[in-house]
Amino acid sequence: MTSKKSLTYQELINNAIRKLVIIITLTISALILIVVGVQQYSQTVHEARGQMMSLYFSNIDDVPGFIQWSNQNNRHTKQNTVIRVKTKKSSITAASDRAGQQIMTTSASKKFINQHKFSIFPGQHIVYVQKFGFFLFYQKKDNDTTYQLWTSLSRLMNSLILLLILISIIVFVTLGFGTWWAQRLAEKLSAPTIDLVNETRSTTKDPDFDQPKLTVPTSPQEIKELGDAFNELLDTQNKRLQRERDFVSNASHELRTPIAAVRGNLNLIKRHGDKHPEVIPESLGYIDEESLRMQHLIENLLHLSRADRAELVLEKIDLSEITNSIGQQYKKTIAKELNLDIQPDLHILGNVDALKQVIVALLDNANKYSPDNTPIKLSLKQNGSKIDLSVADQGIGIPDDQKQLIFQRFYRVDTSHSTEIKGSGLGLSIVSQLVKLNNGLIKVLDNQPHGSIFKIEFDTDK
Repeated sequence: MTSKKSLTYQELINNAIRKLVIIITLTISALILIVVGVQQYSQTVHEARGQMMSLYFSNIDDVPGFIQWSNQNNRHTKQNTVIRVKTKKSSITAASDRAGQQIMTTSASKKFINQHKFSIFPGQHIVYVQKFGFFLFYQKKDNDTTYQLWTSLSRLMNSLILLLILISIIVFVTLGFGTWWAQRLAEKLSAPTIDLVNETRSTTKDPDFDQPKLTVPTSPQEIKELGDAFNELLDTQNKRLQRERDFVSNASHELRTPIAAVRGNLNLIKRHGDKHPEVIPESLGYIDEESLRMQHLIENLLHLSRADRAELVLEKIDLSEITNSIGQQYKKTIAKELNLDIQPDLHILGNVDALKQVIVALLDNANKYSPDNTPIKLSLKQNGSKIDLSVADQGIGIPDDQKQLIFQRFYRVDTSHSTEIKGSGLGLSIVSQLVKLNNGLIKVLDNQPHGSIFKIEFDTDK
């Protein structure tokens, strides 16, 4: 199957305007033709009926009477007319045109009268006389006298033909002008779109670099909105590219540090292990610690990659039971005080494994960033149509301008990458993605008198 050719914006506009011009011109021409034709036909019918009534009331029965009637009636008919008065004694036939009226000879009269006549529209008095054309025919009888009148429609037909020719000329002229005008208009209207397309193609040649904003025309409004939408898309693309570059840069930095430590301690063992065997246990300890750190980083990267591509199966779960179980187990693993405030029998649609990972990650984060002598609070409460899960600590807190940034990959409030607090900066990114997959919303609030509250809102399963 051959695919249908796609038309350009300019071709679509041109075709639409050309069709519009043709339809309007033909419609107006048809209306003019109908109005003029009906008007002239009505006028011809009116004249013919008036002439027939005058003839009917004249009581003509011979040639002198017909001539007298003709002289007394100042008829200004615009149509050729044939009149016949037939009595028992004689038959008089006369023809008239704009030059006057004359009595037809017997041969001429017979030639017209004897021609075969066809009724075109029954009841409409329109007949076709062979070799003479179309006529209006009226007939009346008065005792022994028959009056017949044929009014030619040739002038009406000629006028309509002439009008049709003039209209055809006007249609072709209008169509030619309309096509030219449509072409100019289509070029003008499509020019901003074509410029925008060309500029878009030139800016997207190298997808690995930031794309500059497009120059957006101020009109037409639709093209302006399209250009603004493209710029928004480019801005999103640029931010995504920047995040990917930052991700690669941060991942490289995080991996470089433990690798350098491992390599350094291995070189130390090679150079001084034989003469100074006491350095071996210490170096092996560093190697073990840094390799474990690298392992955790790689595991977090894998978790984040899976979270980006995951499509979790959500089912009705008892979030109260899950949260309480994790809280009770976590109490035993940390030295800090963990307070639980969990409202029972709260259900949501979620994924059990993902939510367990979220709760543990938030507790780890609170434990990591709060002093040893401060408590952590894990709470779960009904809040109207929402269910709020929160983890509060009394740690260093998070500045307002960084509350949204902390969910970015490798972002840490400790921007110097200090080793005082271990971590890769990926935990909250994973939490944010898993919360989103469970149809939740996570945000950071200030705790009083200091510290942070990580709060997740879920819809109730009702």
